[in-house]
Amino acid sequence: MKLSVCIFTYNHKQFIERTIESVLSQTTEFDFEVVVGEDCSTDGTRCIVKSFQQRYPGKIRGIYNERNLGMMENNSHTILQARGEYVAILDGDDYWTNERKLQEQVNFLEAHPEYVYCFHDARILKQDGQWHERTCCGPDHKKVVRFEDVICDVHIPTASLVFRRKAIDGYPPAWFNSLNAPDRPLFLLLASRGPGYYFNEPWSVYRQHSNGTWTGQHYQSRWLTHLQIFSVMNRHFNGLFEKGFCRCTARVNYILAMELLKDKKLRRARCAFRNYKRASGWRILMPGCLVKMAAFEIAYFRSLPAVQAK
Repeated sequence: MKLSVCIFTYNHKQFIERTIESVLSQTTEFDFEVVVGEDCSTDGTRCIVKSFQQRYPGKIRGIYNERNLGMMENNSHTILQARGEYVAILDGDDYWTNERKLQEQVNFLEAHPEYVYCFHDARILKQDGQWHERTCCGPDHKKVVRFEDVICDVHIPTASLVFRRKAIDGYPPAWFNSLNAPDRPLFLLLASRGPGYYFNEPWSVYRQHSNGTWTGQHYQSRWLTHLQIFSVMNRHFNGLFEKGFCRCTARVNYILAMELLKDKKLRRARCAFRNYKRASGWRILMPGCLVKMAAFEIAYFRSLPAVQAK
């Protein structure tokens, strides 16, 4: 088997049909299977997956969990069922738009054995049905992506990824299911094995909606998840990339501090800002950091009267 497409789904009744159809529409010169990890949905998603499996018994293989595993375990468990030399992944609420996407990505990896994975851009479909003016990555995205880039500088749309299955020997690590987001840890594990390549083409669609596992979260949860991943993965790599993880930890704490200020959550904002300074280390004396420090203090003190007046 040349390639396995792994779809992760839970309560995607209104989306999953479009997702699976976009996979079945792929035109390739090789055989591929579709592995759907269905995590005990309560909205009828499982019935839709089973109907597709009945219509395409040699193509679609449903993994029907007997209990709800949760996002982390369902994703890793589904990937472990893949039999292909290559693996493509896709959330059950997103879909592909280029019928030659898989062929293009496999062609690249076959011709460039030094690359571990490749990915592409994606359009963003908002909940109101309108297209976002920007795409996930944009034209200025790096073509060749290395580990330090993946820590937090590079965005890899989940539905865009194709990687060599042999690159995830030992997956998932023991700590994997303790995290709150599966994508970036997987990207970092792959990036630790070698570089990735970016196609500047929007070959998939990322849906934003209130029930999304990422966009449906409060901003504090999203940023705290980033910080959790940085901490756990820095330990996983025994501090080998500590400089990069500290830089990104500082960046996220600063963004979190400024967003908390906008919400008048001053105590939390001050705490996040202290974490920013701690993670910045010696860089705190550099002009860029000094400007950020001044911007925070100005915004903080401007917020005080409004809070005290209530």
